[in-house]
Amino acid sequence: MKRPKTLPAFDKKQKETAHLLLATHVAFMMGRKLEEADWSSVYCRAKNIPERGWSNLNIDVMYNGLGVEHKMLGVASDKPIQSVCGTRLMHPAATRSIRIASTDANPNDVMRDVLTQYADVIEQRRAKVKENAGGSEADLRTGWMLWQSSLREFLYFEEETIPPDHGDYFAEWRESGGGTSKSEQESVGVRNGDRAKTILNNHSSRSEDSTVL
Repeated sequence: MKRPKTLPAFDKKQKETAHLLLATHVAFMMGRKLEEADWSSVYCRAKNIPERGWSNLNIDVMYNGLGVEHKMLGVASDKPIQSVCGTRLMHPAATRSIRIASTDANPNDVMRDVLTQYADVIEQRRAKVKENAGGSEADLRTGWMLWQSSLREFLYFEEETIPPDHGDYFAEWRESGGGTSKSEQESVGVRNGDRAKTILNNHSSRSEDSTVL
């Protein structure tokens, strides 16, 4: 199973700038939760990238061949944020645009369709970043921002964005609760080998090339 590489997000000067900008931004947030638009603004200013304005429908950062989709994940404040390094964390919106056609089909057929849709979304975004850069190779990444609910510590890292290989997974139907229809009550759990954890939308947080802000 191919794992995405963790990539450096900032150079030393950019990291220092991001730290200062984030601290200033948080001071004006008055305790509210950190949103993607907040981090996107800090990120672009730290890297001297023109702000395009955050959108839930388009890739968050696109500039000179760089494309970054930001994902935010709040964590508890009772432990240092680096304690999550080496663990597996689930982001509920990583495949928000993916649809399941039927809950009556074989779960592995549904899984292949879901992962194919996800791979198509990735390639569409790669093509858009490449077109925006005038045909230069696209550097497509996923940027993970982990933030304590107390807004005291933040951890950011970037991974290359690669399409999943459905041959690495198997699937099963499972009840998810809520709703009244069958489609609302069931979801497809996608797993890797004999691992007991659902890994669709799961990503490992790593310490290398990550930035504590």
